[in-house]
Amino acid sequence: MKTLMRKKNDAGRPERIFPAAIALAAVLALAMTPPQARDRSAANAVWSDFIAWFRTAAADSNPLAGYAAKLSREGVAEEEAARRIALIVRLFSERPEGAEVYYDRVFSRPLTGRPEQGYPTEPSPFVVETVKGLRPGAALDVGMGQGRNAVYLAGLGWDVTGFDVSGAALDAARANADKASVSIKTEKASYDTFDFGTARWDLIVIIFAWAPVSDPSFVERIRTSLRPGGRILFEHFVDKPDQPHAPMVRALNPDALWGYFAGFRIESYEEADGIGDRGGPGERLVRMVAQKR
Repeated sequence: MKTLMRKKNDAGRPERIFPAAIALAAVLALAMTPPQARDRSAANAVWSDFIAWFRTAAADSNPLAGYAAKLSREGVAEEEAARRIALIVRLFSERPEGAEVYYDRVFSRPLTGRPEQGYPTEPSPFVVETVKGLRPGAALDVGMGQGRNAVYLAGLGWDVTGFDVSGAALDAARANADKASVSIKTEKASYDTFDFGTARWDLIVIIFAWAPVSDPSFVERIRTSLRPGGRILFEHFVDKPDQPHAPMVRALNPDALWGYFAGFRIESYEEADGIGDRGGPGERLVRMVAQKR
């Protein structure tokens, strides 16, 4: 044991060899670590590096193309760079930090509402039309962004709460509420961390919010949080075979909502071409009003 801990150097003085022992221990620990844990660790390292770069990248740049160029400058092989980009695309759908950084950049600059800029400042026409005649109550704006729908509902007398992962979006929402002389409540939260509560809402608005509605547990949280007779207003993108969206957008397959909200009474359902929240050419959209039974 002593020979493992110390040896004599050329001057005859004892010399520690802990570094060699520690290196051996690290190799053994790595060998004993399950492959899944090693994979998670490697994925976390790639994601952390991307997010750190993304926070400081030019606001008008394509983040995936920009990060790929960064990897190329660092001498990362093309095949390895492609693997990392594919991993980042997948993690964008699973981790809120990507959406947070993305929307912080979007909502930290003034929005004009012009179609070429994207992200309209007026409330969704679907929301405006659907709430006509509804008695105001407690409303939740999911992924509220700059609060265009929350502010509109508050102006009609609804008691509105909204949440978003983007602090810049919430700042814009509160400023827009002040400008309209209405009151709204805001919370910085992700879909995983927001407390939807139980029998809390008369109306839940989910408009282009990248919501994970394909997850049955998420839909059940929504159902539990609605009061009897409460409604969901849902508007989002539908994927076309020749025009797929990035995975993080969570665009839907045609008619998928019927299955996801099978436990609700579907009051109206429409899939049609229209303009989404990012302007640009027409896209396939789905609009649904569902009521808790």
